[in-house]
Amino acid sequence: MQELSPQQKRQLFSRLLVTFAVLLVFAAGMLAGTSMERRKSALDLTQFWNVYGLLQKEYIGTLDKDKAVEGATKGLVESLDDPYSSYLPADERKRLDEELSGQFDGIGAILSEKDRRTEIVELIPGSPAEKAGLKANDLILAVDDQPTEGLVLDEVVSKIRGPKDTTVALLVERSGTDDPIVFKITRAKIQVKSVKSEMKGQVGYIDVSQFGDDTVEGVTEAAKSLKDKKAKAIILDLRNNPGGYLNSVPPIAGLFLPPSVIVKEKYKSGKTDSLRSTSVPILPDMPLFILVNDSSASASEILAGALQDYDRATLIGEKTYGKGSVQDIIPLYGSAALRLTIAEWLTPKDRAINKMGIEPDVVIEDKIEGTSDAVLERALELANK
Repeated sequence: MQELSPQQKRQLFSRLLVTFAVLLVFAAGMLAGTSMERRKSALDLTQFWNVYGLLQKEYIGTLDKDKAVEGATKGLVESLDDPYSSYLPADERKRLDEELSGQFDGIGAILSEKDRRTEIVELIPGSPAEKAGLKANDLILAVDDQPTEGLVLDEVVSKIRGPKDTTVALLVERSGTDDPIVFKITRAKIQVKSVKSEMKGQVGYIDVSQFGDDTVEGVTEAAKSLKDKKAKAIILDLRNNPGGYLNSVPPIAGLFLPPSVIVKEKYKSGKTDSLRSTSVPILPDMPLFILVNDSSASASEILAGALQDYDRATLIGEKTYGKGSVQDIIPLYGSAALRLTIAEWLTPKDRAINKMGIEPDVVIEDKIEGTSDAVLERALELANK
């Protein structure tokens, strides 16, 4: 056999490396393809393709293929029968991002899903919704003549939202009235700060409407300011707070607690992760009262439950909503996203929140009549002792 020169050996070695790399890529592709085929074979899509073929052949109108794919994807996620998992087309994904940033075009009403119905839980002061005469506890039956029955909350909100200076018509059911009421509202640019604070006598009051981009900074600044003003106690109002960013909760809890486990996430596999607060508390000993009601959900329940578990706060009001599941926003092609329930939340003492809610220490019906706020008044009474 002829001896190879050093240059020939290098060339041969290079060819072998290239060949080996090609084989690796080919093998990976085969494995990925086989895995995908296995996943596909687990679904019998015969009916889908039959219907698709009939639509192409017989439908008198035009079949929009992009809409067909989007509709099929949306239907697949809806088949989970999970009100918190949803397919978000690009426009809905953008709306969600805008909402948590605190700026969007709309009417300025905070909505919640209650018993599969859409309820107004709060109106932003000075908003088009408030000026038009909408009230908390109104139920939205239709948006622009389209019934809301069967729609998830995201879909209802998406229909109400729209460019400023455009009009939307809401059909509303109101307690104490015999017939539904129609409200025609002109949309506007809405800017919302998630945190408001003030002194109520000698007691500091912090109202958190959602857990958005500005919440951690807002609550931190409020806590420092109220401490400087010599507040003797703090009231943290989480009523009608639908939740938001989970990562806002540990640093806010850390304002009142030493570094601690704030919430546990339990996944499908059985694995459990713990999220902790890590900062030195600003108000470690100041008496703390948290206001909750049946529209306090998700991140607000986690914060209330953690502080209750550590006997750091007294909860006042109504049992919370019971939304104790974790949703991940998974980016998809074309700026769409999948919001998918991936875990369940547990309090530090392993209390389940989902469908259970958090029981307050002091139970009072959240009823506001005129200028009288029974829950807040009871909290002030306890704080001033």
